[in-house]
Amino acid sequence: MGTKCRWFAQALAFAAIVAVGAWVRLAHVGAPMPTPDEAPELLAAASRAEAVGTAGWPAGTVARVTPFHEAAAVGARFLGRHEGPGGARSYRLVVFALSALFLAGIPALGLRRRGGVFETADGPLWAAAFAALAPALVWHGQMFGPFAAQAFAFLAMLVAARAYAQWPGYCAAAVVGACLAVGVAVDPNVLWVLAALAPALLVGVGWTRLCLYWRTLHVALALAVGVGLCAALARLGLWGGVPDLPRLPPSAADWVRGPAWRAVWLCAGGLGALAWVGLTVWGGWRPARRWARLFSVVFPLCFVGSLFFEEGGAFAVPLAALSPLMLGLALSTVPSPWVRGVLGMAAAAFLAGWTSWALAAAWRGVPTRPVQREAARTLLAADAAAPRLRGTRLRVETEDPRLCAAALWPLRASARRVACGEAVAGEADILVAEEASLAELPPQAARRALPGAIVLGEGRRFRAVVSGK
Repeated sequence: MGTKCRWFAQALAFAAIVAVGAWVRLAHVGAPMPTPDEAPELLAAASRAEAVGTAGWPAGTVARVTPFHEAAAVGARFLGRHEGPGGARSYRLVVFALSALFLAGIPALGLRRRGGVFETADGPLWAAAFAALAPALVWHGQMFGPFAAQAFAFLAMLVAARAYAQWPGYCAAAVVGACLAVGVAVDPNVLWVLAALAPALLVGVGWTRLCLYWRTLHVALALAVGVGLCAALARLGLWGGVPDLPRLPPSAADWVRGPAWRAVWLCAGGLGALAWVGLTVWGGWRPARRWARLFSVVFPLCFVGSLFFEEGGAFAVPLAALSPLMLGLALSTVPSPWVRGVLGMAAAAFLAGWTSWALAAAWRGVPTRPVQREAARTLLAADAAAPRLRGTRLRVETEDPRLCAAALWPLRASARRVACGEAVAGEADILVAEEASLAELPPQAARRALPGAIVLGEGRRFRAVVSGK
């Protein structure tokens, strides 16, 4: 009876953790306007779900369509109500579901005595709690983008690898190949991550064990599934392009700011790096602790690789996903349950406070809901008032295609031709100009400016000017 009660209590605790993690990720789901970072991704998914024509839009306003955008389009069509100015909710719910599935899938990594990761039964609970509060995972669980899908694919690959360690077979090998193929199709820079995983696998698992348990047909099947799925996705046009070349940080100061930002944002407030130190000391080179050895080698390789790509590139996903997993694994190595509880609660409290502060700073530049609703109403009013006299329906006075994409979102169904750049009166049916530049417009054009303000990213205020009849 004691064992059953303990398992029941753990199930309730895990359900509460997933519920809290899901709740903190719902903050941005119903926002009517996208942020500049998520607007190109939303437009890419909308082009598949709503059959929106993007041929007349400037480069950079629409992200390249990948399997993530196709899946998001399918999910949005299933959820319904994805069209119209407030249709971003259906797309964000897909990302929210993937983020929640990441939390729910952590116990599938299992215990070490069964070929899994964690040392004790409460290890997955602590890892899920830390993942529910990690700032990078929370932020990307709120915003529409491929990060949450990549994190879930990474976790699925780890789960498949764990299943293969316990039950070597063709099914687990095929799943590993499929997860890698989807990751590469969404972001080709994942190939650089695979280049870091290969030596980590050799060191973590050990050459002797690899030679002892090598299954040529299993490896061949994983490669065949991966290459075949990549070829099929490329044939369907769902390919992310070619990998970027690594580049050095542009200035000497970035060599300090870059690692510090990655440590506090991607690595769960620095706790991931602390867990790496503990796992490296505890795991060492002991053959029975292969998961700890694997993580202790993968983590620094991904951290160093992230320094050569903007905001970590594809290496940001394994860093953000491994940090709570490593922290849960490190905590599960503590033999005393009471000590584990005290350390875990202290780490969770610190992470909750740090994430609250970090997210508050990140949200500081995002317009509030009333401001976003006013921007959407103004753009829709301009679309209804402007006659169709020009070849270009919408022009946004900005050189940043992301801001142009954010302004385009409510008008995506009607704006077949869009331009962005300096304001030129009369060359578009709707001109979205910055408030400071309205004085430079001809008086007759300035008088046609609608009263509502359009506030986009970083507090930049625009006004909508309709063309004359």
